[in-house]
Amino acid sequence: MHSAYRNFRRLGMVVCVVAAFVVVSRHGYAEEHSCSTAEAKQADSEVDGLHSWDALLKWYRAYRQCDDGGTAEGVSEAVARNLVDHWDTLPQFAQLATKSPGFRHFVVHHVDETLDSNDLKKIYANAANRCPTKLRAFCDDFKKAAGPS
Repeated sequence: MHSAYRNFRRLGMVVCVVAAFVVVSRHGYAEEHSCSTAEAKQADSEVDGLHSWDALLKWYRAYRQCDDGGTAEGVSEAVARNLVDHWDTLPQFAQLATKSPGFRHFVVHHVDETLDSNDLKKIYANAANRCPTKLRAFCDDFKKAAGPS
């Protein structure tokens, strides 16, 4: 009976620790993901310079909390330009995205309905017809995002 009580007490402590972790984590997440007015202006001003995967990753790390509205549309356009005009850089994107899965999701998320339909068709065609064998999972993500709904 004594060991059952000890196990029950241990379980209670684990539950308390997990609950505290969840509360602290959620609080930190909310603080980390708010976008100040100054950050929003800076994020928006840097969108026009997102001509490479490295630039997009740098923007993502600094301003992902500001990814909304017109700024988000500008990021989507930058993603489209990289995928349509510079498809040959897909291996570089894959390398960065493998190290930062959040970045991968961010980029795929920006292949969206705000893009020109011709760009969406080109992204889909590139992913379907010009995909390096080792990058099939990335291409599948882009085909799904750019394909007909």
